[in-house]
Amino acid sequence: MRFCWLLLIAASGCTFQVPGATGSAGGGQDAAPDLTNGAPPIDLGDGADADLATPPPATLQPSHVAPHYLTDGTCDLTVASTIDTANRRVDGNAVPAGCMFVMDQESGGLDVAVLAVKSFSSPGTVSVTGNRGLVIVATTTINIAGTLDGSAKLGLAGPGGDPQGTGTGAGNHGLHANPYSDAGGGGGSYGSAGGTGGIGSYMGTTVNPAAASSTYGMATLASAAPGGSGGGYGSSEACNSGHGGDGGGGGGSLQLSAGTSITISGAVNVGGGGGGGGCQPSAIDEGSGGGGGSGGAIFIESPVVMISGGLWANGGSGGGGASGTGTATGSGGNGGNGAMSQTGATIGTSGGTNGGAGGLGGTMSAAVKGGDSANGGGGGGGAGRIVVRSRAAAALNVSLVSPAAAIDQSIP
Repeated sequence: MRFCWLLLIAASGCTFQVPGATGSAGGGQDAAPDLTNGAPPIDLGDGADADLATPPPATLQPSHVAPHYLTDGTCDLTVASTIDTANRRVDGNAVPAGCMFVMDQESGGLDVAVLAVKSFSSPGTVSVTGNRGLVIVATTTINIAGTLDGSAKLGLAGPGGDPQGTGTGAGNHGLHANPYSDAGGGGGSYGSAGGTGGIGSYMGTTVNPAAASSTYGMATLASAAPGGSGGGYGSSEACNSGHGGDGGGGGGSLQLSAGTSITISGAVNVGGGGGGGGCQPSAIDEGSGGGGGSGGAIFIESPVVMISGGLWANGGSGGGGASGTGTATGSGGNGGNGAMSQTGATIGTSGGTNGGAGGLGGTMSAAVKGGDSANGGGGGGGAGRIVVRSRAAAALNVSLVSPAAAIDQSIP
């Protein structure tokens, strides 16, 4: 078996086994920038001159879910704004005749929502929400011209992602030492480790943050593609919430499988949520910042894959620690679009500190530790995972793919 991480130029790929699954019957919800930056299309198919008008026969064996989904859908589905995996609704309605939207489990026992269609397109920004990851299986083509957005929004996890303080790579919560020292919450981990919270130190009392949580999952996403993990919440002496800033939610899980081709001229985003700023009910009661959530998972497979847009699974940044002057502090940024992390939240007064930046993609560089102060900043969330499975490999533009995509050439 051969496998490679793609940085600027993909090398040869690898194969992996894909167990099946069984399903149960059943019957989705937001709008799109030009993200191509003039970059040439990336052809991961039969060659640079692949003719999508006369595609090769569909030989795809869908990963993670049962093979029958590839032929179950007979409708051509265009989505305008929303997909809800919890209630199985598309643009607020049940899917049209010929489409299937069902609950199932991936091979590792992970609950997912499977949308089976003949073809799928999204010309604008489509917000994917719900407690289950989304698997779109198309008999022919998938075309993402806008943004397919499964990212977390602060504490609200993406589809299939985990809320604050939960998940296999959950960030550890902030710690308190009497009377006023609070270490920041840790960022969630996934493909790379989240950053630790900042040290809390005041009036001779110092409290160190908990260690970073471990990474998890397989680089190939061969058995299942879980979403990201939530960041840990911050600490405080007596805030009404019982803790400091909230942790960010984990980014979602999105799988695109098409029998003929996949074209992405827009973007797919599963970034982690930003951590909350330290609580600030009074000038003598402040808290540390919450950690950012980790990025989620993107899994793309088709005989021909053409990408001229972005694939993003960056971590969210940590929230800022509160200031002893009574000045409110800010939340961290959600995992951003592009191969860069969001910078941590900042404040302009003494007593608090900045949150850590979210995990970068590309070289999988570590998420940033929260700043040190009486009330430490939250750590940045780690990066998620991206896999592209197709017939052949080619160079990906790393300025549009973050973290680096793992390439698998196992489709015959």
